[in-house]
Amino acid sequence: MRFQSKNLCTASIAIAITSAAGLTSGCVPILIGSGVAGGGYVAAREKDLGDSITDTKLGTLIGGRLYKVSQKLYSEVSVMVDEGVVILTGIVSNPEWVTIAEKEAWAVKGVKAVENCLKYGQELTPAQIAKDTWLTTKCKTVLLATKGVSSINYKIKTVDCVVYIKGSAKSAAERQLVIDAVKGISSVKKVVSFIKIVNR
Repeated sequence: MRFQSKNLCTASIAIAITSAAGLTSGCVPILIGSGVAGGGYVAAREKDLGDSITDTKLGTLIGGRLYKVSQKLYSEVSVMVDEGVVILTGIVSNPEWVTIAEKEAWAVKGVKAVENCLKYGQELTPAQIAKDTWLTTKCKTVLLATKGVSSINYKIKTVDCVVYIKGSAKSAAERQLVIDAVKGISSVKKVVSFIKIVNR
């Protein structure tokens, strides 16, 4: 697939700009209440093991391309892949890397869409990185304990206390449960949701 200059995070998956303190981002999700964003689209089936293997391979290939551009770029960008949809998160120290990273992701065969949520700004401190890692783990733990939520269907990444969620919900009710559960965690600034509803 050829690289497209526009940020697909502005497409139907995510359609309204959220406000957040600090750095601005090209990622444009729906704002739900205070500090929560959510988007969604309908898919024909839930993710299976075959999808996971393909997604893992795509993530590895994208990471390899980023590494070839710059080892620092590779270290600053997190790649999350779900059913061929790539979400790029992180804070990069070179403004050109926001576009370059998206271009490199599109260059990998099998990529269906790229959600470019990269930000340009000051590098995160080790303390903030540790806090983000803790928050990601906390989110996964909370979802695992949330009744009515299939936690295995969700991928989570936290950057500067902003939580990005990608995955599949069986219903709008489950999607809202996930958003509310993560929103309620202390220190979470905002929830950016790319959760789709799977029809059966």
